[in-house]
Amino acid sequence: RGGRGIPRPPLPTPILKNGRSMTIAVSTKGLNVTIGQKTILTDLELDVTSGSFHGIIGSNGAGKTTLFNTLLGFIQPTSGVVRLLDINPWPRNANLLRRVGIQHQHPAFFVRMSLIEHLQAVADIFGADRDYISTVIDALNLGKMANTKCENLSGGERQRLAVASALVHRPEVLFLDEPTAGLDPVARKALVDLLKDTEFADQLTVLYTTHYLEEAERLCDAVSIIDNGTIIATGSPQSLISSAKLGATILLPAALPQASTIQHIYDNLEISGDGILIRTEDAAHALVRLSEAGVNCDGAQISQGRLEDVYFKLTGRNIEQ
Repeated sequence: RGGRGIPRPPLPTPILKNGRSMTIAVSTKGLNVTIGQKTILTDLELDVTSGSFHGIIGSNGAGKTTLFNTLLGFIQPTSGVVRLLDINPWPRNANLLRRVGIQHQHPAFFVRMSLIEHLQAVADIFGADRDYISTVIDALNLGKMANTKCENLSGGERQRLAVASALVHRPEVLFLDEPTAGLDPVARKALVDLLKDTEFADQLTVLYTTHYLEEAERLCDAVSIIDNGTIIATGSPQSLISSAKLGATILLPAALPQASTIQHIYDNLEISGDGILIRTEDAAHALVRLSEAGVNCDGAQISQGRLEDVYFKLTGRNIEQ
């Protein structure tokens, strides 16, 4: 990832971590958030290195959006410390918010305006230079629909416009809250590829929530897994996969009628329309055992551990559950 430099205000003072000098753009220590009678975040610890693409992954209801709203100063912490660009975001700080970009799950647009008019209006609200709009439009591949009214854009185009709206004032930290939710697989891949490959990837600190773990594995320098309002693991996708000692997964597309037989051998199987999925430390040994039990192993597909397997191992469930 690379691109042109974009002027930015100075970041917080560098600190040392694991012997390396780095700056922390976003941090929480012992963060607790209780709303009404419900505790949503519990003793949450998070450090996001400046310039990184950091994913917050977890199921619906895990606390991702509440965490974002707390980091941005929209929710008051019950206790703990929160720092955004070395500043306490609560109470909500308008000057600090000018330094961040926010893409919401349900973005609002000036629907009667064209795409470029909408971005001009957003830039004016922030007091930003309109000349930067063309850079954002080019980077997010929105040039062909620049004169299309926002209300006539497709779902994928609207999601890209939401990201463009969050970038148009040149923020230092970009918050992406489920940016690909609701998109079909083709549109999802297109947006992920753009997020990964545009020049902005090198210029920003990005916090990104998702429950699409294959996206997080492709995009993120680091991920934090949030479960029941607590961060339970943080690291690069590959380091988490390596440390989890996951072994392999075997997909048996022809063995659906034999689920009960397989369950006597491996009780952690998953059943889907594609077949039966088994997690095992030794794929070769597993296939021998299954074949000896009369299981149809034709077309078996073996794959090494993925981030979704790490999530399953740490939480005991799939992320959609």
